[in-house]
Amino acid sequence: MGVVFGVVVVCGAVYTLLFLMDGNGFGLFGLPVLALGIGLLRNGVKVLAGVAGSGDRLSQLALIPAALSGLGIGGMVAGADWGDEASLVQLVGFVGTFLLAVILIVLCERRATKVYLDEA
Repeated sequence: MGVVFGVVVVCGAVYTLLFLMDGNGFGLFGLPVLALGIGLLRNGVKVLAGVAGSGDRLSQLALIPAALSGLGIGGMVAGADWGDEASLVQLVGFVGTFLLAVILIVLCERRATKVYLDEA
């Protein structure tokens, strides 16, 4: 799950860097997203390899998208124009990201995962 989540985040960051650099500076937001995606991917591979401590690092990294998407959900519920279809698409994206991050955290914190990684 961490590897898939990392690949999705890296692809989103590359998309942001390549296609949204039309002079407004928004594409620079892709740099920290790229670093997060690489961290998720790297630690996901380490979890699959059974490296001790990688599950804790992966769950800590997954807190970043969970927190940011939670803030996005709260902000949209507080003030979105629900007549606009783009608002609904953004809300679905935030909720999807939040759920994926929470599932990743729960999987990393399971007792079986801790035993597999010698963290228990």
